[in-house]
Formats: sequence, C-alpha cells, structure tokens
Amino acid sequence: MPQTELTPESALPKPSLLGGSLKAFREDPLTFMNELHRQYGDYARFRLGPKSFYAIFHPDMLKEAMVTKSDDFCKAGAFDEIKRLTGEGLVLSDGKHHDRQRRMLQPKFTRGHIQRYAEQMGISTRSLSENWAEGQERDLTHDLFRITFDIMTRTLFSYDSTTRLEQIEQAFDSINRIATDKIRALIRVPLLIPTQQNREYSAALQTLNEIVYGIIQDRRAMKGGERQDLLSVLMEAVDESDQSVMSDKQIRDEVLTMFLAGHETTAYTLAWAFDFIMRRPDVEEKLVEEWSRVLNGALPTAEHYPELVYTQNVVWETLRMRPVGYITGRTAIRDTRLGSLELRRGDSLMISPYPLHMSPRYFADPETFRPERFENDYVRTLPLMAYFPFGAGPRSCIGNHFAMLEMVILLAEIGQHYVLRHAPGHPPVVPEALLTLAPRGGIRVTVKRRSS
Repeated sequence: MPQTELTPESALPKPSLLGGSLKAFREDPLTFMNELHRQYGDYARFRLGPKSFYAIFHPDMLKEAMVTKSDDFCKAGAFDEIKRLTGEGLVLSDGKHHDRQRRMLQPKFTRGHIQRYAEQMGISTRSLSENWAEGQERDLTHDLFRITFDIMTRTLFSYDSTTRLEQIEQAFDSINRIATDKIRALIRVPLLIPTQQNREYSAALQTLNEIVYGIIQDRRAMKGGERQDLLSVLMEAVDESDQSVMSDKQIRDEVLTMFLAGHETTAYTLAWAFDFIMRRPDVEEKLVEEWSRVLNGALPTAEHYPELVYTQNVVWETLRMRPVGYITGRTAIRDTRLGSLELRRGDSLMISPYPLHMSPRYFADPETFRPERFENDYVRTLPLMAYFPFGAGPRSCIGNHFAMLEMVILLAEIGQHYVLRHAPGHPPVVPEALLTLAPRGGIRVTVKRRSS
C-alpha cells in the first residue's frame, strides 16, 4: 500500500518542526528519494521547509504526470532560480510559449538533422585530447568539460571557444553552485539584496548575456555566407501557425538552455562512464574489441554510430546508475488525479528517475554496472516510465539524439587511444547532487597510450 505521509517512524531522519525533511534531502537527495520509494512504494508526501511535496514512483502515475496528463502540470516553482539563466528556454518554459518553441525546434532535432554535427564532435575530441602525455596525471572531469564546451560553442554558433573560454566557464560554475544553494535554501535571499553571493550571481549572468547577445548581433549583421550551426537553426525557425520568428531574447534563452542542458550533463555522464569502465576490466575489454573492429583508429562518425552497439549500451547503463538529470518537479495547475492520488491545484510533485533505475523490480542486480542488460531492446519490455534518463512526453529532452551521438563519439575516440586509470590514492568517486549529478571533487586519472 502506498504511504501518503512521511512519518517519524521512517528509517529516514525524523523531520524537524521548521525544516521538515530539508536536511536529509540537502545532504543526499538520491538516498532520500530511494528510501522513500523503498519504504512507501508508489508515492509519499514529505515537507521541505514550509513546502510539501509528493514524491511519485509508480510508472503508471509518472506516465500520467509527464505524458497523458502533462497539461495538468507546469514546471515546479523551485526551479525558478535556474530561469535566471535559461529564461523562457524550452526546458523550463510552460504553456503556449513552450508549445510554440517546441513546435518550431522539434523538426530540427531529429536524428537525421543531428548527424551533421558528428564530424565536429570527433574533431573537437581529437584536437583537445591528442596531446595528452604518457604517464601524465589529468583532471578528467575538467578535460571532458573542455571538450563538450568546445563542441557546444562550435555547433551552436561556429565560435572559437578559446577566445573567452575562462570567462564562460567561471560564469557557469558560479551559476551552478549558487543556484543549487538557493534552490535548497530554507529562506531564499532575493537577488536584489546585494549579498556577496548575489553579486557573484548577477555578475556571472551579465557576463553570459554580454557574450551571447554579442554573438547574436554579430550574426544578424552578417550578409551572405550561410552557417549550418544551431544558432542559424534558431534564427531561421518559423512558427508555421503565424509565420513568426524568435526575438533576440528568445534566441538568447534557447542558446543558454542548450548550453546548460547539453554541455555539463554530457561531460558528467562521460566522467561517470569512464569511472565505471576503469573499475570494470571486462567491460573495457569488450569496448576495446568493438572500437578496434569498427574504427581501427579512425575518427568516429555518424556512420559508425549504429555499429558501436556496446558503446551505446555503456552509455545507457551509465544513465541508469547515474542519471545526471536526477530530479525534476511539477506543480498542478488544476485539480487532478494520478492513480489513486487526488491532487489539488498548487500541489507539487518531486520526480526522480533514480529510484526506478535502481529498483530490482525492473533491473536485476541493479547495483552492478552491466551494459549487457540493454541488449535486445530490453527497455522496450519495461513499463514506459521505469527508465527515463531523458524525461518523457512533451517535456522530454529535445537534444537526446545530439547527446547520445556526442557521448558515443567522445567515449570511443578517447577510449580507443588512451588507457585511463584512477590516479594513485584516488578516493572512491561518489555523487554530488548539484543542478546535475556530478562526481564529487572530480575524477583524476593517469594517462597511457593504448597500443595498436
């Protein structure tokens, strides 16, 4: 039977009078959500500060919330802090605006359209990794960030990221860290109050705005010379219902949304993938065999992607065990029902793929990294919402094809040329739940050239 209220008898820490379960949630949201699912089943009600939430775990209820009854919900207000960065970009916008943007962009993000960016993905990866020195110790997480950042800047607006790389990196780091703190705070200090944290946040936003608006203005001033980048896609997109196009503000919002959704998440997923591979020689052996057979040292391309089946399965398994988009939320905009749960307008949901991805009901031996489980279209045998690393329904990740292509190309290109091992004395890598699921403290590796 589902439990509708988190009780003091739970194995979770007893809720406090003022903060509710905020302390337990802030310290380890993955364990918190997993324990709710293990102890209460389909759903549970809990409180973070003054705000109550329903955590939803049953696939049928999740399908209703995210697919069949998605019009009954909007994005949860807790994520408004991220809107300072993304504005009304596709990830966090709602209602008619979201529908319009999705309608304009969806045709440009099919698998066929995305393949044109594969060459740049391979070139960026090789150019930024080919000088890694034998025996060198490197910050793998940082290296992956540099590569995915270079790919995003070049595929988004044909931009040489090295020109203002440090500024952009520092700005995104500040926004990530501060937005996470604000989302989880019991009391949020308005941005208008000039605290040190708010000043840093505002300065980071100003830096990104200046860069992105400058690029948009430069592109509008150009005459002739068609570009095939994503900025051109945004600028040329037309709403077929009224033939309208995007304003500079709308383009800015989508550009920064793509940066947030397509740069950091990809880098962290790849960091987790390499972490698992380094701990599993049997998985690495199968990957090396596939890379040798399919690529034989060549730069991975879109044509290679269908043949890199085991590499794809490694990515799918990484997304199962470390879903970087580990939590999202919805708020009911009208009275509705999910299964047996009656919701009133204003009620909030907390949704995490992690408890279902780690459930033995759907995945045998879920704590073990086993890419083979994704063979023979295993996901198609599961309930729709038992595995959803890219979301589902009208709010599913529009860039899922881009992300999968990019991750497979990066993994294969780096892996076929280098043997990576955890640096001596490296502690176990554990998750840190920021805006996305990061390896706490990064991952340091030693590098060795892989023999032919």
